[in-house]
Amino acid sequence: MLKKPKRLLVIIVSLLVATMLSACVSGTEEPKIKIHSGSEELNPIYYGDINNKEQEEMEERLKDFMVGKRFSDLPTVAYGDKIQVEALNFKTEEIEIYDYVVDENANIISEYAVNPLSVSTVEEGIATFSFEEIIDFDTYQDYAIEGKLIHALLIRCEIDGNTFAFSTLVLGD
Repeated sequence: MLKKPKRLLVIIVSLLVATMLSACVSGTEEPKIKIHSGSEELNPIYYGDINNKEQEEMEERLKDFMVGKRFSDLPTVAYGDKIQVEALNFKTEEIEIYDYVVDENANIISEYAVNPLSVSTVEEGIATFSFEEIIDFDTYQDYAIEGKLIHALLIRCEIDGNTFAFSTLVLGD
């Protein structure tokens, strides 16, 4: 007879522990973005709010993203085209855009410590910037694929006091 109360006690304690643990889970989800140029959607690469400051960390995520893909299959964006970044589940005041040239090993070969290419104000969750040819093609001509440079567009924004980073890879034309 003593076994039934013990079993009932174990079940009740288990349910209480499960309830308390589920209450501890944060309902916060990672920020998500949508990037597109005209009607072409550009694949976002997520860095989160930590490990997104150093060049090596950025290159590692680019390499992970490119596993099983070919750089020649990246979307092509014409210089001068507008690119839109849409915040899907978060609010931010402005978005900084950095433009880096990378080689076929996903190593950043242009200067890493640069000022943002653009600081765009977010209006109704969308920031728009112009993709410009700011890098001298002749300097990086040896790294071109089919006459196009590989650009890693790094997007930084502050969300609730933390800096989040995203990027996308495109071929500049």
